Amino acid sequence: MNLFKHALLCPAILGLFSLTSSCGSLGPQYETPLVSLPNSWVNAEANQNYPNKLVNIMHLKWWKLFEDPTLISLIEEAFQSNPDMGIAQNRIIQAEEKLVSAGADKNPTLDANLRTSKATSSSASSLGRTSSIVSTQFQTSWEIDIFGKFKRNIEASEANLKLTIAARNGVKIKLIASIAEAYIAFRSTQEKISLAQETVNYLSELVELANYEVTVGLETEEALQLAKIQLIKLETTLKEENRKLKEISLSIDFLLGAQPGNVFITLSQSRNLLQAPSTIALSIPADTILQRPDVQEALHQLQLEAANVGVAEAQRYPSLSLSGSIGLEALALNSLGNSGANFSSIQAGLLTPIFNSGALDANVNAQVASREAALESYKKTVANGLNETEQALLNLASIRNQLQHLKIALDAGTDHLELINKRYQTGLISFREVLQSRNDLNSLRQQQSTLTFSEFQSITQLYKVMGGGWAHNSEDKDTKI
Repeated sequence: MNLFKHALLCPAILGLFSLTSSCGSLGPQYETPLVSLPNSWVNAEANQNYPNKLVNIMHLKWWKLFEDPTLISLIEEAFQSNPDMGIAQNRIIQAEEKLVSAGADKNPTLDANLRTSKATSSSASSLGRTSSIVSTQFQTSWEIDIFGKFKRNIEASEANLKLTIAARNGVKIKLIASIAEAYIAFRSTQEKISLAQETVNYLSELVELANYEVTVGLETEEALQLAKIQLIKLETTLKEENRKLKEISLSIDFLLGAQPGNVFITLSQSRNLLQAPSTIALSIPADTILQRPDVQEALHQLQLEAANVGVAEAQRYPSLSLSGSIGLEALALNSLGNSGANFSSIQAGLLTPIFNSGALDANVNAQVASREAALESYKKTVANGLNETEQALLNLASIRNQLQHLKIALDAGTDHLELINKRYQTGLISFREVLQSRNDLNSLRQQQSTLTFSEFQSITQLYKVMGGGWAHNSEDKDTKI
């Protein structure tokens, strides 16, 4: 038999056994669990327009609804430079390669081996001759996946890849929300400082007035000192708020992976253009909560654990492996081409577990328990998503209700100040009452500012807990083996 016939021998036999390959897989097949979801949100505002479309949540670039170019620029920069995004992306690459490796395990392997050896026997035991052997051969081996061990390993690797993609989406959502929350806090603090400065101006005028009144005997020294103490306290508060501005900007620097201080310069040189969105994209729970990245992570973790049950089950059954080799062997390199230099071998092995002190059964039971724990974790994650969304809706509705009532008070305060100014111009009241009316109106404006920025924060939180703002990328596509 020549070398060509030997070369065809192993593949032919391996092809025969391939007909029986992957004849089945052990363990229960994975099915997406059903969870109970309400038909509507309990705390959704009845007078608000909530478009009922899935794409409005998951793929919506909701931060653009605030219509602030600086905020949009910061978030887009973070996508490219944030370290956590880079880490998450590399974990996806790692999971993709592990999936490729798992797929390769079910296929035969082929290795080439070139070997030479030289040996000299002793003169006491033999003729004391020196002999050389030169050989070249191809070796192949294959474990046939009779009970689906490799198939379930591939399923587990696919689930792990989807899990890492969901984790990356979660990082993206958290990053977007963190930058938006920090930016809103920065602008809120800026406006608080501006309004506080107006109060400082009012108190400065009040101190001057009190000082004059003390001089002419219309006011006591105690009243003057109280006015000065109030002014000093507010000026101290202003210094603390300016410190907060720098602290917030440093947190954004960190999220962007930028040098400390860069963001503070950028935000100080730009204006606050935040606007409240006219509508909020809000789908029904089944279309939103189940798409949250953490829910998807829990779902794919369950899928992974279910596949591992099959892997553990397959360990309890026999495994069939085939191996073979063909090659040339001679005493000299120039003799490898001789017709008698070829050799071949084929081996088949069947390994069956008989006694292992219950270790394999215990491994299956442990994996089943892990799967059940993953199922409960999935249900808990869904419930947590529903609860967080209802909390966010409740908070947003409460803030908007407070803003509506505060607007009435602001309108009344504005009218009152106009009346006080007219009475002062006619000499009916003192300037002190004018200053006091200005301060009262300024306090209402400060409350309105705080609530307005709280509304922005609540909208950000709502989109965050609903899992909004991530989109399918090219690496989200399932890898096929």
